Amino acid sequence: MKHIFSLLLITSVLLASCNDFLDLEPQGQENSGNYMNTEENAIKVINGIYDLLSQTEGGGPDGIWMSHHYDFMFSSIATDDAVKGSNLPDMPELAQIEDFRAQQGNSIATAFWIHGFWGVSRSNYAIHNLPDATINESLKNRLLGESYFLRAYHYIYLLRHFGGVPLFSAPLNPSDFGKAARATLHETFEFINADLRRAIELLPERSEYAVTDMGRATKGAARAFLAKSMMYQIGIDDECEHTWEDVYALTSAIITSGEYSLVGNYALLFEYENKNTTESIFEVQAAEGTALDPPGSVGNAYPLFQGNRVSNTDANTGWGFHNPTQDLVNAFDPSDPRLSSTVYGIGFNDEILYGVQMRFERDQQGSNYLNRKAALPFKPSLDKAANKNILIMRYADIVLIHAEAAYHTGNENVARQYLNMVRERARNSSYCKGYVSGNPEGYIMPVSTPNIPNITASGTALLDAILHERRLELAMESNRMWDLIRTSRLVDTVSRAKDTALAGTENDPDMEERHEGIADRIRRHAFTGRNNVIIPVLPIPLDEVQNWGIEQNPNY
Repeated sequence: MKHIFSLLLITSVLLASCNDFLDLEPQGQENSGNYMNTEENAIKVINGIYDLLSQTEGGGPDGIWMSHHYDFMFSSIATDDAVKGSNLPDMPELAQIEDFRAQQGNSIATAFWIHGFWGVSRSNYAIHNLPDATINESLKNRLLGESYFLRAYHYIYLLRHFGGVPLFSAPLNPSDFGKAARATLHETFEFINADLRRAIELLPERSEYAVTDMGRATKGAARAFLAKSMMYQIGIDDECEHTWEDVYALTSAIITSGEYSLVGNYALLFEYENKNTTESIFEVQAAEGTALDPPGSVGNAYPLFQGNRVSNTDANTGWGFHNPTQDLVNAFDPSDPRLSSTVYGIGFNDEILYGVQMRFERDQQGSNYLNRKAALPFKPSLDKAANKNILIMRYADIVLIHAEAAYHTGNENVARQYLNMVRERARNSSYCKGYVSGNPEGYIMPVSTPNIPNITASGTALLDAILHERRLELAMESNRMWDLIRTSRLVDTVSRAKDTALAGTENDPDMEERHEGIADRIRRHAFTGRNNVIIPVLPIPLDEVQNWGIEQNPNY
């Protein structure tokens, strides 16, 4: 398959599905040049880009089946926070990614590539055609802003898995086939940043959207993703000229906008009924539907993929992937109520989930635990199309980035202030919903104050505290890999958790599978960035390497 070519042809997204926000039908006999000349069609095309965010396995753009491609497969499972999960033989392609031994042809890596460029393709179609569309100018600008944001989103997705990639600012024509050079990591970052700056100029604030449009990209979301992009870039790009002052300015703009705030109780954030809270900066939308797979589906398979493989009454059954590690559990103070919203499973809180004691089978899990943030208290009518949003960016992340930026710009008082905002919220939060047997709807407060004191440290200890807080607060939310990469801690941390700490225990059913020699494999399949930071990447599909003359990633 010629993936980039077929994805980026000018007509590739015409009449794309778009069920996330509005159910609109195409009107008349439009072509690619005039299709967006009605507001309904213009919105339909943009919705078609959002539609990709909730898609996992299913038919790809060329009709051929595409494997799962969740961010957490690399960003969490390949770190010290999680393991593959399920039973040992299940999904060997994911086991290869976890162990840093994926090779050319790995179906998940290929799906990452296809999915990323599919999003770029749909975004480019909109960016190319919207300027000439004969629709309301205000709406046109907003839709353009959404398109730039979503193109940046998909290029971030590609960069995090492959490093620098070919950059396309417009749809391709047949004569363009094979004429795309691979960009450097720096060039890819700067392309992303430019798109996000354009999105900031064009997008409204969250409060300026109608309730029916909640979940669309906002000015705050574009600022948040730009702050995070620059934070990553400062850590790994040896050509980067951005500074922590730039990051601080962006997070300050989000904070002073008044558009967002921490939800008072951490435990509320991850329940299916609590969508688009004041803490939500960007989240993938989901609703009840009548179709299992995209493009007809309006739900997602996120809970199914991570749910308990053992069937239990009053709980969702799933495939058992993305299991939290004992290493992650041990990182929490046992009194921290956030732990109850992060894990459930064997040996934790009497195996209770939503007020009911569950059954588990250890040989059907990679660790003792499952991801509480993905749990549901019921089995959806369509298991692959659950009505549960997926939080991608939330205000607590920005608060902690602000704290880190303050530290790096010499303002430790502000760093401690914002770090302690997150810790204070944790200290005053309840256990997860249904923590106590027989009370599936209840939010029970700890009997005594959790041991989460305010941080008073300074210097390196303060930075370490901020980074540790990011791990706890954002656990299982696809942040861990790039926090470890940008701080040059990936190799040592993952090797300790998945090799050294498990040495001699590979036959113990209570321990995760040992990954002997993982440090060498991480280095082998990686680029070297600023200050010799190790940046692991996945294999680019072989046909893309051959058809476009793209340099393959290291040692694949």
